[in-house]
Amino acid sequence: MNSEGKIGTYEAICFTSLVMINKIFFTSVGGIVYQTGTAAWYATLISCLTTLMFFAFIYLLLKRFPGKDILQIYEAVLGKLFGKIVALVICSFVIFNAGSTLREFVEMIKVYNLPYTPTSMIIITFLSVSMIIGYFGLQTLARVCALCFLPAIIALTVILLLAAPEYDPNLLKPYGGYGLITSMGHGFMRSSAYFEFILLGFAVNAIGGYKFYKKIGISSIVITGAVFSISLLCYLMTFGYAVGSENISGIFELSRSIYFNRFIERVESIFLFAWVISSVISTTASYYFGLLIYSKVFTIKDHKPLLIPFAILVFIIAILPESMQVVSQVNITFLRQYSLFIIYVPAIIVLLIAVIFRKKGRVENA
Repeated sequence: MNSEGKIGTYEAICFTSLVMINKIFFTSVGGIVYQTGTAAWYATLISCLTTLMFFAFIYLLLKRFPGKDILQIYEAVLGKLFGKIVALVICSFVIFNAGSTLREFVEMIKVYNLPYTPTSMIIITFLSVSMIIGYFGLQTLARVCALCFLPAIIALTVILLLAAPEYDPNLLKPYGGYGLITSMGHGFMRSSAYFEFILLGFAVNAIGGYKFYKKIGISSIVITGAVFSISLLCYLMTFGYAVGSENISGIFELSRSIYFNRFIERVESIFLFAWVISSVISTTASYYFGLLIYSKVFTIKDHKPLLIPFAILVFIIAILPESMQVVSQVNITFLRQYSLFIIYVPAIIVLLIAVIFRKKGRVENA
C-alpha cells in the first residue's frame, strides 16, 4: 500500500481521542449504567486504567521491534502465515466495528430525528463520505479529526454546563453501585471500548515511531477516560441510575432536558452537530484501517480499487441486524466488552513469545 504519509502528534491525538470519545454519544451510556448502577462514572475510570495497562504491553512490543508496525511484528514473531491470519482476524473485527457502529448511529438518529428516512439511505450517505476521506488516505483523515476535535469537545462541554441546573448529587447514591467487585469486573471488560488506540500501531511509522506512539496513546486514553467519567457523572446526577439505564442515547436525552426560557431551548441541535461529525469520523476510521490492514497483508500498493468492495462489506454488516435491540444486545455488547480477546490478547501473546524466544528487531541507528 502507498505510504500513509506523516501525521503530527496533535493530529494523531485528536484522531484517537475523537474516535474513542464518540462512544459517549451512543448506547454505551445506558449500558454501563445498567451494569454498574451509580458506580458507572468511576467504573469507566477502571476501564481507563485497564486500557493503560494493555497499552503498556503493546508499547513494549513496538519498542522491541523499532521501525516495524504491528503487522510486521506479528509476521516476524509468528511467521508470515500465522502473522497474516491474526492480522486478517483484526481486519475483520475492525470492519465489523465500522458496520455495527454505523447501524447503531442510524437506529438512534431514526428514533430522534429522521423517523421516516430509509435506513439504507442514511447508511449509503455515511459510507459515501467515508469513501471520499478514505480515498485521500490516513493523513487526510487525521487532519479532519484535528479540525473537528475541538468543536466536538466544546459542543459536549456546552451541553454539560447548560444542564447544570438539572444536576442532583443525591442521585449518585448509593456510591458503591452494585458493589465494588461488579464495578471492577465490568470496568475491566469494558476496556474494550478504548481499543482504537491500537489502530495507529498498524501505521506507527506514519507518526514517527514507537516513541511518539507512547505519548499519543497515553494522552488519548487519559483524555477519553476523563470525558467518559465527567459525562457519566453529569448524566447520573440528572437521571439517576433507574431512568438512566433505560435511555437509548443518554447524552442526547441530557441535551433535551435543557430549558432556561423560550429563547434558550432545543439545544440538542448543538449536540447533533458533534454527534454526526464524530460518528462519520468513527465509521471512517474503522473502515479505512480495515482497508489498510488488508492492503498490508496482501502487499497491495494502491488501496483505491478496494474502496467500493469494503464499503459494500460495511453496508452488509450495517444492514443485517433486524432491529436496534439486536444491534445493542449482540453487536455492541461484543464490541464494548469482549473485543479485548481479539485486540489486546494476541499482542500480549506475541510479546511473551518474543521475550521467551529472544526475538527482537534491530536497534535504531545502530
